[in-house]
Amino acid sequence: MKNVILVSALLICSKFAVLSQNVDEKLVSIQGKWVLDDRKNVTIQRIIEAQSLSKEEIYNRALNFFAYHYIDGNIKIVNNDKSQGLVVARGVFDNLNNSCRGWHVIKIEVKDGKAKILVTLTEYQYPKNISTDGVFNTWAHSRVSEEVPINPKGGKYVYWGNAFYSFFTKATSLVDNFEIAVKEGNTSKEIESSDW
Repeated sequence: MKNVILVSALLICSKFAVLSQNVDEKLVSIQGKWVLDDRKNVTIQRIIEAQSLSKEEIYNRALNFFAYHYIDGNIKIVNNDKSQGLVVARGVFDNLNNSCRGWHVIKIEVKDGKAKILVTLTEYQYPKNISTDGVFNTWAHSRVSEEVPINPKGGKYVYWGNAFYSFFTKATSLVDNFEIAVKEGNTSKEIESSDW
């Protein structure tokens, strides 16, 4: 019986070590691809050159981007100032890690020939209590800066490390898609042609 318990304990420890190593590799692969601002928010930034496009064309593509890429409605535009070339929105990515969600802020600034996008990862939302029928009835919130890897003393290394990696990759994909939308339009050049 002691051998069974010992073998089980060793298997659990080795499984945790493998999971932890996997998280380490993921976090190392994205190191240096995001910045931490003065408020400890994780931000991904990109400046997109589109020399042939006017401020108005880029601005309209930026607005249309939200319609095409947030079809689930998990976005709310909170500031929309055409004269300043500014769009600010608050959104959420679902299913980061075991029903964990990731709240983020998107700030887009446009001018003739270029756009800048900032995606700031602000907060996790995760299930706190599950009712008897398996539905999440209470949600907890945690700032990204309070968890691994921003806070190395944060708990649940594997859980939060995987959540952060997923959050980062979804945000990076969003930035990549925004760049395509600015340069090529949200559907295709032929469909979005102004000559009709």
